[in-house]
Amino acid sequence: MRAVRRAVAGLTAVVLAATGLALTAAPASAAESYSVPSSGTWTVDGRGYGHGRGLSQWGAQGAAAQGVGYRDILAFYYPGTTATTQAATSLRVGLAAHTPAATVTLWNPPGRTFTVSGVRTDDGTNAQVSLVQAARRFTVTVSGSTVTVRRQKTLNGPWESPLVFRGTTTFATADGVVVAPSTGSTSGTWYRGAVEVRPTTGSAFDVTNVVPTEAYLRGVVPREVPASWDVDALRAQAVAARSYALWKKAHRGSSAIDICDTTACQVYGGAGTITAAGAVTSREHSRTDGAIADTAREVRTFAGAVAFTEFSSSNGGWTRAGSVPYQVAKADPWTGTAPGDPVTTWTAQLAVSTVQASCPGSGGRLQRLEVLGRDGRGALGGRVTQVRLVCSTGTADITNPAFGLRSTWWLPRTAAPTLTGLRQSTTSVASGGSVSVSAVPNVSMSWVLTVVDARTGRIAATRTGTAAAGSRFTAAWNARTDAGAVVGAGPYRMSLRGTDAAGRRTSTLSATVEVGRAADPPTVAPVPLVPDAGLVPVAPTRLLDTRTTFGSLGAGQRVDVAVTGRAGVPSSGVTAVVLNITAVHASRDTHLRVWPAGAPMPDASVLNTGAGRTQAATVTVAVGGSGRVSTYNAAGTVHQIVDVLGYYTTSGASAALHSSAPVRAYDSRTARTTPVPAGGTVSVDVASALGVPAAGLSAVAVNVTTTRASGQGYVVAYGSGTRPAVSTVNLDPGRDVANRTVVPVVGGKITVAVVGAPTHVVVDISAWFGAPGAAGGARFTPVQPVRLLDTRTATPVGAGRRVDVATSSAVPSSAVAVVGSLVAVSQTASTTHLRAYATGSALPPTSDLNAARGRTQANGVVVTTGTGGRVAVYNHSGSTHVILDVTGYFD
Repeated sequence: MRAVRRAVAGLTAVVLAATGLALTAAPASAAESYSVPSSGTWTVDGRGYGHGRGLSQWGAQGAAAQGVGYRDILAFYYPGTTATTQAATSLRVGLAAHTPAATVTLWNPPGRTFTVSGVRTDDGTNAQVSLVQAARRFTVTVSGSTVTVRRQKTLNGPWESPLVFRGTTTFATADGVVVAPSTGSTSGTWYRGAVEVRPTTGSAFDVTNVVPTEAYLRGVVPREVPASWDVDALRAQAVAARSYALWKKAHRGSSAIDICDTTACQVYGGAGTITAAGAVTSREHSRTDGAIADTAREVRTFAGAVAFTEFSSSNGGWTRAGSVPYQVAKADPWTGTAPGDPVTTWTAQLAVSTVQASCPGSGGRLQRLEVLGRDGRGALGGRVTQVRLVCSTGTADITNPAFGLRSTWWLPRTAAPTLTGLRQSTTSVASGGSVSVSAVPNVSMSWVLTVVDARTGRIAATRTGTAAAGSRFTAAWNARTDAGAVVGAGPYRMSLRGTDAAGRRTSTLSATVEVGRAADPPTVAPVPLVPDAGLVPVAPTRLLDTRTTFGSLGAGQRVDVAVTGRAGVPSSGVTAVVLNITAVHASRDTHLRVWPAGAPMPDASVLNTGAGRTQAATVTVAVGGSGRVSTYNAAGTVHQIVDVLGYYTTSGASAALHSSAPVRAYDSRTARTTPVPAGGTVSVDVASALGVPAAGLSAVAVNVTTTRASGQGYVVAYGSGTRPAVSTVNLDPGRDVANRTVVPVVGGKITVAVVGAPTHVVVDISAWFGAPGAAGGARFTPVQPVRLLDTRTATPVGAGRRVDVATSSAVPSSAVAVVGSLVAVSQTASTTHLRAYATGSALPPTSDLNAARGRTQANGVVVTTGTGGRVAVYNHSGSTHVILDVTGYFD
């Protein structure tokens, strides 16, 4: 691929070095100072190629590749201009290689006849004539205003009598003219249109190609951009090149030419090259010819006049302001996006000798290069607007210096950026308190402090700033999120990293700070508990996730969670809610308690977990003051997730509970040969398992147990449709984990989905809820959580033994079932399970809680009451202490 706009940066540098030099009397302090390297060269990072005003050619290609049309591209790079069609016109293009020239040789393309026009003097005519000449080679010289045209039929053939003209002489064929530098040239450039020879002074003359604008563009566009580019990039280039040429024509002043053929204007190569034998190498291309034809005679205009549509290879990511209203400085979203772009970012070597050549006086040696100003736009600090050379012969200021580089957007590399000497003000801080870290940079740089929750890896806050080379700086954090919220208790990792002006990054320095627990919220006014409510199940929905709110709980901390008016729960008429509570990233063994907000905190817990575990439990709890429930963490720090599964209400259509002997509805260990795969779902026909018509079921209370999990993940039980973004049971490889939940029934079925890792799943039904508004069944009354049983004050339950407990201290004798939490503590067997059931009934075949030695385990239960309002708890293996807490009852 041809380099695009190859010479722009070099020419710009020459102009700037020549015109931007100014001597100064005394040096000023520099924002950037670079001593002379012993190697004799600086490695510089740079951006862009050329002046950066108007169209960025690589930016146009990036935009076109993303589907942006050429007119939108042009409107972006020339804001305020409009698309206009102009009448056909011609251009006088100065051919730089022959301007001025002492001799030039012209010949006709194959099969073309020459017409030579001018004021002829050799035959005494002294009048304007047009001579038709057969195929010829013409070698032209000038003396004063006399133009002598020597003729040959062939290369090295005999000379015929010359033609002599006075003043401008024109050579034309039906398809252009070949221009070669000398009589003996065996090749030349084929230009469409005509060629003028115009005497200037002495024996010098200018050679000009007079060509229709559209034909001229055929020799420009493929020289400016690769013809392989996207067609809309080619169209944009065609319109920009046409507009630029016609603007130059309109502003030529007294010049005899409209435009030149080099990068000082825009590159023009004619139709191609041709040998004396007639072999042609085209400089035109069918794809750019097509883009020119697609935009025929279209230009950009401003205030009714053709716009000055400058362009360059790449603006580096920022357009540059110029002398007209439609040349503005702004970020360019397209430059740098085109595949294969070699010029938007680059690295080069800048020789000290190149810079030293601009030292004042003779023989000056460069001592230091100081960058006094940048435009501040984009990477590296932006384009260099002024430098100062400190030399042995004095100082010199140079504006907009390129020093032969691709653009004025460059930055010398210094030593690789580093941060050293990390200091931390404290390792622990109170909630909302301040902590800081400090370090020393070896070079000037920007820095960013990133604060993440060390347990989840989520970013809580970022802080940024700048630092001077060698000066210690401090980055402070106030234990709040970027939104200003106080973060919860626990460890937070503070990571500090710097970036120098070249975009190079330091290694990361890290420190950890422990944030203390936040203050409990004000206690809300309590509300009375309301009896006799029915269930309305809802799709499992997340109410709170402190991992995303950064509201983790500290030891002894209470949090109130709003439950009414959210996630399908009405704002009024709600007596209790069914919640799934999950503890995540506990720092030590702890338990959570849940109760109606405003009421005294109970001794009863709903969930027990250990350090590093993720543990869930379902709780049915009365709604307290302000439509809230309170949660409490006993020890360490922990993240908490709260999902709502349903609510109880005395108004509207709600469902009553029907107690049932535990029924196993699904067991993947017998239903299939392999575990349920990750991403797999199972439809469980609970209506068939219960022997109840599907239309008579609205929800079921089920115990979902996972076993033989092969990795981390979770299981979620729900009605149907899209899987909700919540969990029911969290997998624990090597251990059985159970959680009781309430699930909406759709068409007599529920759905169980596995996320993360394959696992076997067991679903046991402990109770079911009838159709909304149907007669019969028991209704729910919440109570303040109360502890019915705690064997830690007596004797643990042995293997194969049971313990009976009366419910009369917490619920009335009319209760047919109690709702609460069952806990196993201090198990002696490696694994065991507990079963809760009505006293006087046969031992059920299903378990309510699975536990392992050394782990306190809890699970929600719905237990039918038996003889004398009593319930029994059976332990399968070893011995274990048992706790039973109650949060409500059905009667």
